[in-house]
Amino acid sequence: MNPLTFIFQKILYQPFLNILVVFYNLPMVDFGLAIILLTILVKAITWRLDTHAILKQRDAQIKGAEVQEEMKELQEKYKDDPMKQSEEIRKLWKEKKFNPFSSFAPMIVQIVILIALFQILRTNIGPEQLKLLYPFVKNPGEINPMFLGLINLAKASPFLAVLTGVVQFIYSKLTFSMQKKYKPKTKKKEKKKKEGTFQKVMQNQMIYFLPIFTVIICLTLPAALPLYWSLSTAVGILQTKIVYRKIEAENK
Repeated sequence: MNPLTFIFQKILYQPFLNILVVFYNLPMVDFGLAIILLTILVKAITWRLDTHAILKQRDAQIKGAEVQEEMKELQEKYKDDPMKQSEEIRKLWKEKKFNPFSSFAPMIVQIVILIALFQILRTNIGPEQLKLLYPFVKNPGEINPMFLGLINLAKASPFLAVLTGVVQFIYSKLTFSMQKKYKPKTKKKEKKKKEGTFQKVMQNQMIYFLPIFTVIICLTLPAALPLYWSLSTAVGILQTKIVYRKIEAENK
């Protein structure tokens, strides 16, 4: 086992696996409910980080709108001198305190957590995984993958796949509706109309394509993953609304 794999297993995979089994061992809790409890716990732990990511993304949109017109002028002015163009754009970013990559760092942490949960839930938890339980965590012997006695979370579920797609659609729609408030303002009307049409086409493609792609992916995965994905996204919708309502209240 290479060092990175060892660190990943000890810091993320093993703790999340143990927490999931602890929830599973609770009275009246099946595998699906254990995943729901784990999802809520993970979102609670990352709540501040997720909020920070939403705010950073919003700041990047606002500052991006402010510098976009000036960037286009610099690109046009130094179109024959790429090095000078890059230098002037960096100066503009520094002057405006604009960093287009500022919202990426929190997302990286979220992706790493998602990978750990994916590794746990992508297959039915068997004896090999249960060997990683801490001494104080009761070994259930085996994990029954049924959820509410209706859905086998070890197999693909069309219902949960479609549900995840619907939740993803709502989240995408909400995200783009928030972004509309901070669209860049262009000086030329014709240009504005042209760019507005292009942006609208791209947004519509993302709003409708991403949920469809999500459904297709979820149909190939054990239902445990779409269950986590849909609930996590639903919490993300709630969090986004809370953050933006707080922002609007502060700006009044």
